[in-house]
Amino acid sequence: MNQLPADFKTPLGMFYQWEKQQPDAIWLHQCDTAGDTTYSWAEAGRKARALAAGILSLGLEPGDKVGIYSTNTAKWVLTDLAIMMAGLVSVPIYATMPEDKIRYIADHSEMKMIFVGDQCALSAKQLAEAFQASVTVIGSDGQHQWDELLTLAKPVDGDPNWPFDRLWSISYTSGTTGKPKGVMHSFSSMPYSAQCLSSVSGMDRDSRFFSYLPLAHIAERCVVELHALYVGGKIGFNQSLETFTDDLKRIAPHYFNSVPRIWANLKAGIVAKLGEENWQRLLDDPAYREQVGKPILEAMGLGSVTWAQSGSAPIPPDLIRDWRLLGLPLVEGYGQTETMNGLFNSPDNFKIGTIGRILQPAKAKLSDEGELLLSSLGNMLGYYKDPEKTAETIVDGWIHTGDKATVDEDGFYTITGRVKDIFKTGKGKYVAPAPIEGKFARLTGVAQCCLVGRGMPQTLMLMVADEAIKPSVQQLEQHLDNLNNTLESHEKISHVIVCKEPWGVENGLLTHTLKMLRDNIENRYKTVIETAVSGGEPSVVIQEA
Repeated sequence: MNQLPADFKTPLGMFYQWEKQQPDAIWLHQCDTAGDTTYSWAEAGRKARALAAGILSLGLEPGDKVGIYSTNTAKWVLTDLAIMMAGLVSVPIYATMPEDKIRYIADHSEMKMIFVGDQCALSAKQLAEAFQASVTVIGSDGQHQWDELLTLAKPVDGDPNWPFDRLWSISYTSGTTGKPKGVMHSFSSMPYSAQCLSSVSGMDRDSRFFSYLPLAHIAERCVVELHALYVGGKIGFNQSLETFTDDLKRIAPHYFNSVPRIWANLKAGIVAKLGEENWQRLLDDPAYREQVGKPILEAMGLGSVTWAQSGSAPIPPDLIRDWRLLGLPLVEGYGQTETMNGLFNSPDNFKIGTIGRILQPAKAKLSDEGELLLSSLGNMLGYYKDPEKTAETIVDGWIHTGDKATVDEDGFYTITGRVKDIFKTGKGKYVAPAPIEGKFARLTGVAQCCLVGRGMPQTLMLMVADEAIKPSVQQLEQHLDNLNNTLESHEKISHVIVCKEPWGVENGLLTHTLKMLRDNIENRYKTVIETAVSGGEPSVVIQEA
């Protein structure tokens, strides 16, 4: 394994650098209908030092675990900074998590304190009652309030920092199978991944970032929070789903990270506004595209973007092509909670349909079974309290990602599916669902899709249509016929079931990182699947009642 660069700094070290070099520059910009709130680097430092002292005054000691249960706000980042300054270990929690999962994470991590935001599934008061004093709850109606902690003790002195190998944060996976695992990162592992990204992204102290995907997810924390820290850029925060469009326009980011579902939704909005005929003209006519593409991006708040990123799940190649035709430099990248360092496309060096190339000095290779393995200074320390699972995942310094992949002659990797997602049909043949889902999702109006078929005569596609541009039954049937002509006999899809309800976190069909919970989806539609298989003709579109 390579050594850390001689000039490497922890996130705290980078904060102190910008605090001294540009104290009056704005670092955090909180969008608010009542009037925006901003924090300069100097003001952030004052708040964080006071908050760190307040936390410690309540009896916590260095190394204790502190939860952050909140939507993305400037206070989220200030709290994270204060936890670092106090020598504590942060444990981010998704704002949509229910009580039982929060309790599991709190118990498993031995959490001593939790900060609760104002727009979470549970209030600070509810959590205080649930924990019954075993965890100190900070929130508007908790045992203490955020602003109160700023006044409890004299702010910590100087610029406290910690060894590179010290535990920095425990990030719990979304738990697609079994209970969530606590991924441990040090002050140098995940931050090193952010530094590597900042060295090639072209972002600098004048760059703007927009934070709206959950900061509890390691990707947002790495490519937005830490990325901005390492380049000295400004972070703007989305206030709510309802204000997303206005907030995006207000921040007008240079770097914009999103997930396939949101890229599809944003495109659907454009198509609905332009109309199908004008959208097709935009794709086919370079002169018309030149005329309307840039204004469309400007109107959305995306006109300043120099690096647009998609990750978390596979994105249909046609969706990337459409955005790039509009003028947005969209590329696909790859990371996991266990390691964010290594594979990505860049706007000027990419192949659509791939997750990109390895960024040296990180290393990538395929196992004999075709599983993607990654080795990097950005690899996790291991799973908290789970040495057996750690030993299964990290072997001789290589992270076993659980993703199957291929690599071409130019070093670009393509994910072909999850090792555990592959299923066997009733014909005894194995099917990898991800590539087939990717092809099916190319039809405009397919918002979500999931291929099932374990033990069935043929595979079957479950899908959710986009509300703005629903494909007709005839379009779906034609698309299905065209797709089946490209598939092997055991892969061919017998039916498409159009599901009435979108798949989300709230109904238990997506994880908090918006990954499909395949078993849950299949179980939810078990009855309609059985009806289709037992009685329907092949290649039939069924609208769920």
